[in-house]
Amino acid sequence: MRVKYSGHLTFRLAMLRALLGFAVLGTFCASAQEKITYQDHVLPLIENHCAKCHNPDKKKGDLDLTSYNGTMKGGGSGPAVVSGNPDSSKLWRSVMQVEDPTMPPNKSRLPDKELDVFKKWILGGLLETSGSKAIAASKSTVDLTLKAGAIGKPEGPPPMPKDLSVEPVVHTTHLNPVTALATSPWAPLFAIAGQKQILVYDSDKLDLLGILPFSVEGQPADLKFSRNGKLLLAGGGRGGKSGRVLVWEITTGERLMTIGEEYDTVLAADISPDQGKVALGGPTRLVKIYSTKSGEMLHKMKKHTDWVTALAFSPNGEMLATADRNGGIVVWDPENGQEVLNLTGHKSGITALSWRADSKFIASSSEDGTVKVWETQDGKAIKTINAHTGGALWVSYSQDGKLVSCGRDNSVTAWDGNGTKVKSFTFPGEIALRAVFNLDATRVAATDFAGHVAVWSVKDGKQLGELDPNPLPLAEQISLAEKKVTELQSKGDKPDPEAAAAEAALAKATAALDASKKAADEAKAAQTAREAEVAKLKAAAAAIPPPAGIMDKMVPAREARLKARTASTNALQLVQTRTKELAQAKAKVEKLNAVDKTKLLAEAQAQLKKLKAAQAQASLFKVRESLTAKKRERERMLALLSEKEEALKTENKNLASNSDSATKTKAKEELKKLSGEMKDVQAAMKKLEREIASEQSRYEKVAAEYERVKTASADPAAQQSKS
Repeated sequence: MRVKYSGHLTFRLAMLRALLGFAVLGTFCASAQEKITYQDHVLPLIENHCAKCHNPDKKKGDLDLTSYNGTMKGGGSGPAVVSGNPDSSKLWRSVMQVEDPTMPPNKSRLPDKELDVFKKWILGGLLETSGSKAIAASKSTVDLTLKAGAIGKPEGPPPMPKDLSVEPVVHTTHLNPVTALATSPWAPLFAIAGQKQILVYDSDKLDLLGILPFSVEGQPADLKFSRNGKLLLAGGGRGGKSGRVLVWEITTGERLMTIGEEYDTVLAADISPDQGKVALGGPTRLVKIYSTKSGEMLHKMKKHTDWVTALAFSPNGEMLATADRNGGIVVWDPENGQEVLNLTGHKSGITALSWRADSKFIASSSEDGTVKVWETQDGKAIKTINAHTGGALWVSYSQDGKLVSCGRDNSVTAWDGNGTKVKSFTFPGEIALRAVFNLDATRVAATDFAGHVAVWSVKDGKQLGELDPNPLPLAEQISLAEKKVTELQSKGDKPDPEAAAAEAALAKATAALDASKKAADEAKAAQTAREAEVAKLKAAAAAIPPPAGIMDKMVPAREARLKARTASTNALQLVQTRTKELAQAKAKVEKLNAVDKTKLLAEAQAQLKKLKAAQAQASLFKVRESLTAKKRERERMLALLSEKEEALKTENKNLASNSDSATKTKAKEELKKLSGEMKDVQAAMKKLEREIASEQSRYEKVAAEYERVKTASADPAAQQSKS
């Protein structure tokens, strides 16, 4: 594949390489067409890595992977593979080592090349041989589609995270560019793309509320909240290898679905207002629309001539706007995948698209430095803002029609609906990458290339704080908090060495000022005497005739006067310096005297309790995830059981309606096979029910412990007000 380069895109390409692992796609596109079969591709890997434990003689977990029928039958925990759905396949989750038991046990994960074989085989319909017929893909058990009346602002309280885990997936030594930022349309929430994770912050209190993992998928590149604010979508992947879109329920943090199987990173993605469709795009230059109900691709649109870099559904759901690195913008009808408008006017790559809430206008930012506002009646650009010298890297509408943008000039700027500058915000870091308003457009959050995330007040432009995209693991935070508590407790009522040193410094500064004042007075007196002497000599010199030798006396007198003046000036300057030093010493003493050691200790202890509660919360979240996964597995097994029952009914009818002996024999064999499969599924169901019961019991214990720790960490005043 040939990739175009241009001078003004050099920096952006370098950034994308660093973030997404840029690679050529040709070889992957070719391999996507290859048929992956059990016999030719999967079995050799199983024999190398899995056969020792999962063979007809050993069958660990009641699972035999050394035959196609054994693999299809599954094990004691149910089906091992689910056609078309790697995430629902226990075999895939095990080889990816995201679920116990991991395969191969006590060893590193298989190479990506071998993992791709398993994934492509599952996605390709679990073919046994090249001549086999693919098994129909299983449908999603989650239907996110909303009815027309439920689209938009939800009833009741705004969707906020409840007891999400704040345990970081990963913590890096150095900060990395933050390339995705989103704001909830109805709740005070910011979502930030960290390293292999999504961090959700309270946009009012600036507190961390939850961390959602993106570790298996790679690096998140785009974030969007659903129009009702209940879902959070993330697109991303591994450059040149894979790309996916994940969808979470924001209140529980439950991962609802995974969409797309790209062979490169998903750079842009969005979910339709009715939540029935997910659109995505990236380096493949294609725009794809998937059904959230079935997971099937509905449309594949070929129009863009370069990477798809931005994508957004209109708030009314009637349009989908997409843009590319060549400056092209296309508006589509998402129902049929047909082109509606082609918006031309930008001279360079598009970096962002954002719809106004009424769907009448769409804003675009570009590397050409401009932000354009387009009306969607006939696709005309009604406003061009020369926003950022060197390139505009982002633009976003607020709910009430304001705009915020940022760019290579390192500025973040808020604009009114007419494109008039309202306020600029000084970013402390490097190039500003992303910027959004909060819920009511009273605050602006922005990210930069150095990994900083800052929040400002729109009213006065003051920075309100920073959000950490790379928090320490909870264990390390707790260790630091414990150390601080121990230090404060060890001090107790003992004299504070720092305070004693400050008092000594104050006494020294006071003495130094007194000495300098005395020296200044002496220097001033000496200067006055020298001034009087020179004046006396000048008066004598004015007499007619002047006294003999008067000028010989005048020269040294004037030199002495100059020295006295200099000494007096230096002495006065020293007084000023000593006065400042004394003021600083006094301020330090006052500050240290104002410190309430009891209050400091109480605050440190409260923070420690809060962190321990967060750690208990993370444990609860993990158990809840496991329990939810098992319940989802039960739903799939119930569906499978229903399918087997229907198949049994059909074969019984065939047996009853046919008189041909050969046909009857075949029907009896099929009945016997189906009956065996039914028993296997029923046995697996019973085992799963026991596991669910055990996990439920574990969940209740962890939940009780969390409530205990949570209660212990609560503010006593808040507890009293509740009671």
